[in-house]
Amino acid sequence: MTATVLVVGAGLTGLQAAVELAAAGVCATVVEKGPIVGGKRAAMLTGEGDLDPRLAGVADNPAIALLTLSELRTVEGEEGDFVAGIHRLPRYVTDDCTRCNHCSPVCPQAVPSEYDAGLTSRKAIHSPFPQTIPDIYAIDINTCLNMPPNYLPCQRCVDVCDDKAIHFDITPPDPLEVRAAAIILATGYVDDDESERDSLAEFGYGQHPDILSSVELQRLLEVPGPSGGFAVRPSDEGYPESILLVLTRVSAGAAWVMANQLRRLAAQGIGQLQVLVLASQREDPALEPLTNAAGECGVSLRFGSWIGIDTPQEGNLLPHFARFPDGERVEQAVDLVVLSSEVHPHPQVPALAEKLGLEIDAQGYLQPSRAGIYLAGGVLGTVGIEAGAEQARAVVKTVLERLQVEEEQVEAAAPAGPGRDQLEQMLFALMRLGEKTG
Repeated sequence: MTATVLVVGAGLTGLQAAVELAAAGVCATVVEKGPIVGGKRAAMLTGEGDLDPRLAGVADNPAIALLTLSELRTVEGEEGDFVAGIHRLPRYVTDDCTRCNHCSPVCPQAVPSEYDAGLTSRKAIHSPFPQTIPDIYAIDINTCLNMPPNYLPCQRCVDVCDDKAIHFDITPPDPLEVRAAAIILATGYVDDDESERDSLAEFGYGQHPDILSSVELQRLLEVPGPSGGFAVRPSDEGYPESILLVLTRVSAGAAWVMANQLRRLAAQGIGQLQVLVLASQREDPALEPLTNAAGECGVSLRFGSWIGIDTPQEGNLLPHFARFPDGERVEQAVDLVVLSSEVHPHPQVPALAEKLGLEIDAQGYLQPSRAGIYLAGGVLGTVGIEAGAEQARAVVKTVLERLQVEEEQVEAAAPAGPGRDQLEQMLFALMRLGEKTG
């Protein structure tokens, strides 16, 4: 058999790893719990009709197998010869779906959309974006009226589907066993959980629709998105003339996110942009990306301690803070307030660590501690998109170097014949590796 590398997580980092593996002639099996690949940042990969290379590179690539609505349940074996057990859920929508969108409007079950940071709602049968991979609808059976054991009380979507693509009698697929020479974990982190929203309540979050988290602002700035990629006031969907960005806790990740959002807002021509850092230390190295962005955008960083915010029914928001170092009270009327959100380890990290025999650090993130299992991106902690992509490339390079040892052994025994290129040599080596480990 041909050696395969298992990639767990189909967010930006996982897709980067899969594309790099395929480009090197290595088969990649990508396991994703959600109905589409791309993760919560999937909108960034579709743009305005043009697929990002990371999506285009996996869409029809014969070297990449995509398993959506799937979860890694067990891992046995060792480096070079892992056997992974994959649990799969039914989609209830077949490949006959042509995205006619007759189904979603008639569905009576609406819930907040996890792909829009809760700013919009979606139906039980839905497609998060106009263009996805797989490019068909999916049914979230946990929010559907037909969720067992209700025995089909609602057939509205079935009745209007001209493609006859919806089938609630589909049984769960059998579990899969995937043999893999290596495993790459790219399951990411959580940036919008309930505990984080609760922690922002002291800054007025939840009191007024125009007090946003940075996660919500990020979704507004993405295309396609709820507002077409522009910052808007959720209260009336109008364009804000003034925005206050509040860095609630200093960390490298939060500062990096706010720096990128500040640049995006400046490019949109927002009249008044202000940044408030709730700290007294101006020279903190973690603030460097935000300091640089503020300089580029002509915005001065303010430092102070939070006092409160007035949220009148009409008119601007009125945040109050005490300025450092003199303690003077400052009140500033603005159209929109954005509060920085922290990221957290995925809640399933402990279970994943137990399955894979991995260690967890003091912050609750996974650590690489088992031969043949590699980590990249947010599963290790707070990283930006570019850093996650670089980690994916580095991990794939390491995997290929490990496989290269086997290739060299094969070449010594059976030299390549005339006209055989480097890719064919690697595929031959991987086949031999699979025979030895299988």
